[in-house]
Amino acid sequence: MATIYRLDDSTLYLCEPCLDSHGPVPGKWRESPLDKCSVCGENDLQAQEELDEYHHHMSNLQWEEEQQDPEDFQ
Repeated sequence: MATIYRLDDSTLYLCEPCLDSHGPVPGKWRESPLDKCSVCGENDLQAQEELDEYHHHMSNLQWEEEQQDPEDFQ
C-alpha cells in the first residue's frame, strides 16, 4: 500500500517510494489518496477500500429510509 502525494498546482502525483527515489523535489506536497502515481501507477488501496465502504454504508442507509413506512413521516 502506498501513500500518494500531489505537488501543489501540478498534475504530478508520486507515491512515497517514487518521491523518495526521485527526490528531493522542491515544492509543497499534499496527500492525494484517490489518485495514481504518475511514475509507477501505484494507488492507495486502503483509501479506495475506505471510500467503497463509505459508499456502501450510505447506500444501505438510503435503502433503509426508503423501506420505512411512509406514515412515519406525516
